[in-house]
Amino acid sequence: MSTLSGSEVGAGPAGRVVALRCFPVKAAGGESLAALEVTPSGVAGDREWAVYDQADKLASGKHTRRLRRMDEVFALVASRRGGDTVLVLPDGTEVVAGESGADTALSTHFREPVRLRREDAIPHQDAAPVSVVGTATLAELGRHEGDGRPLDPRHLRTNIVVETQEPYVEESWVGHEVSIGGVRLRVTDRTERCRMVGVAQVDLPPRPGMLKVVSVHHDLRAGVYAEVVAPGRIALGDEAGLA
Repeated sequence: MSTLSGSEVGAGPAGRVVALRCFPVKAAGGESLAALEVTPSGVAGDREWAVYDQADKLASGKHTRRLRRMDEVFALVASRRGGDTVLVLPDGTEVVAGESGADTALSTHFREPVRLRREDAIPHQDAAPVSVVGTATLAELGRHEGDGRPLDPRHLRTNIVVETQEPYVEESWVGHEVSIGGVRLRVTDRTERCRMVGVAQVDLPPRPGMLKVVSVHHDLRAGVYAEVVAPGRIALGDEAGLA
């Protein structure tokens, strides 16, 4: 496997994996992991569940035909424990997706009837099953807003963060197959961002000017989407390179 290089993909080299996250419930906070299992359909357990309102719209940070802005979802954190998906509410209450009482507790939190539903024929992912961003992109975005701290990748709900030297270099991977650890991905498109890049979340303060930064400086795009070509395992420290 060769290291991703400018001569091969149009920009600076990529390095090792520095962060991995899974988000078991769409739009809720997720968990930082030492490794991800990647199946043919994406990161195992990622966005497996979502909060639905009575009109069958998914709780999110924006309005679309299938999504509804419901900011209460940002106060929740989800993790996988064994075979269960557990959601922690702001008061510390824990509910298990699919168990009796979970929907009641969530409806109280949202102040309207909602229910947790597992993904079925309609994917919970917005556009592709895996998301990737480079550290140089996070640093560049942060340089233009607030105190200059790099943007926390949790604002982007990104699965894989790869060490990079040049901002937005990952965009030059679009159309290429990339190996990360034991997984081969095909990078399909740049990721269009919404207001979630700046909203406050659990243990994550707001970045109120970040959406404008992404819009003005980079056409509202940050990071890339990818599809799974060959499933496997990705761990912290794994190398990224051309397949």
